[in-house]
Amino acid sequence: MRHRLEMGVSARAALWDLASGPRPDAFRTVMRRIVGGVAVVGTLREERPWGMTVSAYTPVCMEPPTLLVCINAKTVTAADIERDRKFSLNLLSEAQAGLSQRCAQPGASKYLDGYVVPADELPVPSFTPVLREAIATFDCDASEIRRIGTHVVVIGAIRTILAPTSLRPLLYGQGRYLKTVALDLASAGASA
Repeated sequence: MRHRLEMGVSARAALWDLASGPRPDAFRTVMRRIVGGVAVVGTLREERPWGMTVSAYTPVCMEPPTLLVCINAKTVTAADIERDRKFSLNLLSEAQAGLSQRCAQPGASKYLDGYVVPADELPVPSFTPVLREAIATFDCDASEIRRIGTHVVVIGAIRTILAPTSLRPLLYGQGRYLKTVALDLASAGASA
């Protein structure tokens, strides 16, 4: 009986790549498996556009339009948002993988000069950076900022929504950038 029990536990354990308590390294490993859109949070630093790549963002509610973004509390981006209580969330297109990498480098200069749409080219005013080639930009007021562990959770009350002609989103998962594939097209090709 004991041998059967041990074999059962071993067989079940073989199904799992990871079995852990709430360790930060285990959590990071598993969260990297999630495929999601990539965004750049835009702020103003020394009156110049500044950006930081993020993947932890989500809509909160439709009425009023509100979103949530999580930012490392030690970054200048977090300090900018806490100071000005304004930020933009730019959802990146596939054409912006290089910009995403640039804005993801810890400690690097992340000024966005040359990447933003000039104010006089925008159809409506925006108080924060709007990136060229983004699939959408949300200009937000930070209505609530809360520190949780190493990060700040920022609730953004959306002031302006800008979305140009539809572009393919930039995706990230399993430690790399990914391209989108329409599943209806993929399954049609498989059955042909």
